[in-house]
Amino acid sequence: MNKRVRLITKYFIAILAIVVIISCLNVKASAPYVTRTVNRYGEIVETQGAYDPIQNIKSFVNGLGEDDAFNSPQDLFIDKEDYFYVCDTGNKRVVILDKDWTYITEFGSDILIKPNGLFVRNEYVYVTDFGDNQKTDTGKVAVYKFDKNLKTATLDKTFSRPSGSLMEVDDFLYRPMKIAVDSNYTMYIVSHGSSNGVLLVNSENRFLNFFAPNSSSGNFLDLLKNYLYGENEKVVLTKKIAPAPENVMLDDSGYIYTVTQGVVQNDLGDTIKKVNIGGLNFYTNDMIVSNSFVDSWSSNHKTVYAVSKGGTIFEYDIEGNLLFMFSGTISGDEQLGLFKSASSIAVDSKDDLYVVDDQASSIQVFRKTEFSTKVHEALELYMSGKYEESKDLWEEVLRYNSMFDLAHKGIGMAYYLERDYDGAMEKFKLANAKEQYSEAFWEARNLWLMKNISIVAIIAVLVIIAIIVVIKTNKKHHYLDKITNPIKKVASRPKVKSILIMFKYIRHPFDAVYYVRYDKRIKIYNALIVLVLLLGIYLLSLVATGFLFTDVVLERTILLKELTKIILPIALFIVSNYLISSLMSGEGTFRTITINTMGSLMPIVIVMPWIILISNALTLNEGFLYYFPLVVMFIWTGILLFVVIKETHNFSAKQTIVNLLLTAFMMLVLVIVIILLYLVFAQLFGFNVDLVKEVIFRG
Repeated sequence: MNKRVRLITKYFIAILAIVVIISCLNVKASAPYVTRTVNRYGEIVETQGAYDPIQNIKSFVNGLGEDDAFNSPQDLFIDKEDYFYVCDTGNKRVVILDKDWTYITEFGSDILIKPNGLFVRNEYVYVTDFGDNQKTDTGKVAVYKFDKNLKTATLDKTFSRPSGSLMEVDDFLYRPMKIAVDSNYTMYIVSHGSSNGVLLVNSENRFLNFFAPNSSSGNFLDLLKNYLYGENEKVVLTKKIAPAPENVMLDDSGYIYTVTQGVVQNDLGDTIKKVNIGGLNFYTNDMIVSNSFVDSWSSNHKTVYAVSKGGTIFEYDIEGNLLFMFSGTISGDEQLGLFKSASSIAVDSKDDLYVVDDQASSIQVFRKTEFSTKVHEALELYMSGKYEESKDLWEEVLRYNSMFDLAHKGIGMAYYLERDYDGAMEKFKLANAKEQYSEAFWEARNLWLMKNISIVAIIAVLVIIAIIVVIKTNKKHHYLDKITNPIKKVASRPKVKSILIMFKYIRHPFDAVYYVRYDKRIKIYNALIVLVLLLGIYLLSLVATGFLFTDVVLERTILLKELTKIILPIALFIVSNYLISSLMSGEGTFRTITINTMGSLMPIVIVMPWIILISNALTLNEGFLYYFPLVVMFIWTGILLFVVIKETHNFSAKQTIVNLLLTAFMMLVLVIVIILLYLVFAQLFGFNVDLVKEVIFRG
């Protein structure tokens, strides 16, 4: 029996060992980075891996059969036949390899000084040569003709500084860095430090114009300085110079892509641009970008890749929306998938991604995962307008990531074409696609109206007739008195009457201020009642405003924080106005200021609920019907506030304006004081906590 047990145990251990070994063989090492995307709220969040690093290429076997290593490569170009053109800057040459990374030929070491960029158009290879730093006008563009059959590359021509009056007058220092060439062999050249944009040069090396310049950034202080001192010759003002483009790329659709190393705030900016021949940028100015882009590439799927100097790779869809962001920098030993310093990016026909690391003198290869493959397949159909065909693919994408917003948007478009407008609206809402939601809502509303318009019309006519009949018969029989008399009796009570005085601000603000000043029965709790109503209406607006007219995320809303947004400004205004008015000999007391201020806010109490209601029945095209009453309401409130402050303190119009300006200034001072007090008490509390901990631990 013991032998049998031992035998079974041995078999079990053997089987377990085999399973573990097989599992280890099949386990794929995870990428050393996190892949991120953007969610519906514009936040960068983690998602499934989109690309896996598969290879790090540092050398190749040259024509002599020897192992030949790259030396600080700066640029990479892949043509349609998957020939790889590597700008091997440290070795002063360009190396051509085939799709298997087999050596074809190399050229340029005899004339190139510091090659930095290249572009291939048909059989011509354009190479930018930065030149010698110690001399001027040594920069050039060398054009080689590559014969794929003979596997040879011969120098065709060289272009020094382009000819043109602007080049000569400005004594332009020509230091070509990167280049792109269109089908007419017009060259788009990035010259080092050229803040005017990309140089547009024709096939005869004649300068045509500057192209796609960046705008110079400036703040309010700069504008104020220019306004005050711009005409004064004795004042030296710092000139704001636009950042020079870092790289240029051109795709088969005729779009030109430029990247710039510039200022980025909150990960948003315009450091990558998609420009047509007219110079119009098709990307928005608030894309999720990097401040250190060095290169970009347009893929067969019409997605665009960009890489930063730190090695972070960005992928955008055709509209500039971020799809994926991955990889990054490594400071220690080399690791597959991370970079010391990226300098170029390119994609082959199999959608493998190649990124050049100039410091590590290597080229890393990334391959799409199943997740990103599905995204690209669905996106290609989606961008072609084949929404229904892309639906199943988007469903598969959601099985990988249920919060991938582009998938919800794609499925929503499919539902829209299938006339399932309710389903489309649900998906568009999940993707926060308001324009598409508006179109689906328009269609759904039209269908509802067509189906129910007769019933609605009949009900409306019956209601109008009923109202007319009731009004006319009530004049004779007075049967509504049983309802109105008790209401009038309650309204005539002193406390109720003092509360209802707040509605008098709507039509007769002067009378309301007069009553508040001389009728001591009107207590400050009237103002508190209005404040409670305002808080209730504000909370209602958070919950019930139509999706198209709100950006509130209920699940992320903190109730106390939202209530503070209403209570704090009102309290600051009342206290500040009381302090300022006391210094200006205003006649208002704290009681009258409080009640009258809250009374001036009554238009919000009256109008806002109706605005909230109609927001649920409007599309974006009808937004005027939402925003116009909103603007009227706030203007009305502002006028009432001006009137009640003027009458409360018995000021002139000029005194009232000064009073309100000083009140605003005092509010700012009080906010600063509150922040300082908070910081002091926070430090004091932290000190006491640390002191107690010290006593406890030492005790």
